[in-house]
Amino acid sequence: MILNLEHSPLTLLLSKNKVAIWDSSVKLAPFDQTVINSLSQLGVFLMKNGRTEPSIVAAGYWLRKTHLLTLQQEYIESCNTAKGVAFHIAPGNVDTLFFYSLVVSVLSGNQTILRISNKLTSQSLFLIELLTRFFNEDNKHDVLYSLIHLIQYNHGSEQGLEITQKLSLFADTRVIWGGNKTVDDISQIRQKRGANNITFPDRYSVAVIQLESDCEIDNAVNLFLTDIKPFNQQACSSPKVIYWLNTEQKLQDKFWLLFRVKAAEQLVLLPSDLVSQLVYLQRLPLLNNTNQNNELSIEKHNALQLVNVSFITEEAIKAHCGLWVLLSQQVEKLTEIVLFSHCQTVTTTGIESSKIKHWQQSTQLEKAPKRIVPAGQALTFSHIWDGIDLIDNLTS
Repeated sequence: MILNLEHSPLTLLLSKNKVAIWDSSVKLAPFDQTVINSLSQLGVFLMKNGRTEPSIVAAGYWLRKTHLLTLQQEYIESCNTAKGVAFHIAPGNVDTLFFYSLVVSVLSGNQTILRISNKLTSQSLFLIELLTRFFNEDNKHDVLYSLIHLIQYNHGSEQGLEITQKLSLFADTRVIWGGNKTVDDISQIRQKRGANNITFPDRYSVAVIQLESDCEIDNAVNLFLTDIKPFNQQACSSPKVIYWLNTEQKLQDKFWLLFRVKAAEQLVLLPSDLVSQLVYLQRLPLLNNTNQNNELSIEKHNALQLVNVSFITEEAIKAHCGLWVLLSQQVEKLTEIVLFSHCQTVTTTGIESSKIKHWQQSTQLEKAPKRIVPAGQALTFSHIWDGIDLIDNLTS
């Protein structure tokens, strides 16, 4: 089947020798050796040329050959064929997530058409520039290049909706990253018979920290900044809540004092973001209100607003805008922590692994979270995301 969108109002971002005409028969076997080789060389290229951007270096590191071969061994018996054409819709608030979605798709052998946001950050533009340079400099990567199609179009317009509809009917699988409304709206668009629909709606994440001495503070602050700093805290795996587990107040005070020093030049918000932050803080007393007595106090740590609460409601979480607002609650036991069904990631600091394992196996955590990881690894991408095995869903 051929889909011709050559005269449609869309932009091809990697346009060397390309037009918006796609053949559904183009695909490779999962973990094709040529693709693995090219991806690993792309990783080296990104780490060398993108070293000014930590997120791009991290993306390059994910592509190291040993990692790709490990993934291949993991799926050597279960992945027989690629789905075919994969249509991905990337989020606009996480700079490099589109890249990981793209990589997993082509690694699975799929011809990948990825719609990227029209409002690209400087990091995203730099990453696309590096991809363009990589493919233009050497034709030996043309096999990988033939699977990759980055596109932009005004998806909110009538013509944009028509493009989404055509791509949805053309593709063998559709991957939607975004908020609940985006996921719901696009999921209602008809797909090809037998095509699957992989969705990643709104999620939230939390941090659990236990400190017992001053010597633990510096490392705890560094790890916490690693998880919260990128993407203005708007990534689904960036903590929006911090639970202090049996930690003396004086240690918490020293934590935030050091945080202010380290974050002084790292957390920056636009005026529009400051307005969104203020609106959320004004709504919070009503959002976090129940019949119980819920004391609320706010501390300012540079751009970050720390809101101390006695408990946290689901309404307060769902309305959370990121943008350096952190809800903080004191707990004496892990079992006091209430996680809602859309909790994605829990990061932990200073807690014994046996206690985490026991908590994870409790009936309290049957539905949430999707993963528990050490602090500093909240934003580390995995091919299993939100409990969904992407490689398994992108192959047959």
